[in-house]
Amino acid sequence: MTEIAATSARAGLLDDLLEMFVAPSKVFERRRDRGYGALLLVLVVLTLLIMVATMGLSAPYWDAQFELGVRQAAEKGQAMPEGAMSDTARSFGRWAGAIGGAIFVPIFVWIGAVFVLLGAKVAGTSLSYRQGATIFTLAGVPRLLSPIAVAVQGLIADPASIRSLSDASLGPARFFDPATTPSVVLSVLSNFDVVNLWAFALVGIGISVMGRVSRASGFVGMAVVFAGVLLLTLIPAAFA
Repeated sequence: MTEIAATSARAGLLDDLLEMFVAPSKVFERRRDRGYGALLLVLVVLTLLIMVATMGLSAPYWDAQFELGVRQAAEKGQAMPEGAMSDTARSFGRWAGAIGGAIFVPIFVWIGAVFVLLGAKVAGTSLSYRQGATIFTLAGVPRLLSPIAVAVQGLIADPASIRSLSDASLGPARFFDPATTPSVVLSVLSNFDVVNLWAFALVGIGISVMGRVSRASGFVGMAVVFAGVLLLTLIPAAFA
């Protein structure tokens, strides 16, 4: 009996993740009074698995990003260790990106949940922190497509033409030279990636459904969340 219940719970989680692509309102309604921990764990694991599975195809972008960072550090007068551009160093950069990307997921959710609470207040409703974290976790499901999109582009792109990870962006960042564009500008442009905008649209739907407010109010709250996250992403860029 316990095994049947556990299997049902797992199926429910997977069903919720898949249904976020076609009927997000239903998922937010089902999850309104439930926890987010299991969802977040599954999202972290899937992120890591997808990034590792696609690492070979996306390698040209990771390598270009790594090399750009080394060159920019050298231009600032920072001493580079011997072998900084070796194959081993590039491989380390790819693995660091994959593992770091998975580790960042829960951190992003826990911080994002705070912005969701603020956005809900502006939208004229109130949510618990758990509900805010649930909304941000579920809204992050489309981001699983990002490493897949990078891998597909890595399969067809000319490695010699790739300048950094921003060249794989599904937004305006891909049209700017990462070597000459200020980090702050590139960071802002990266937030207008199609997948990222999709995720924030889901935040708006989540606020609307869980907060019992209109879609318009939900998207007002989403705008607050987007602005908060945008400002947060500018902090490391400002110090780059």
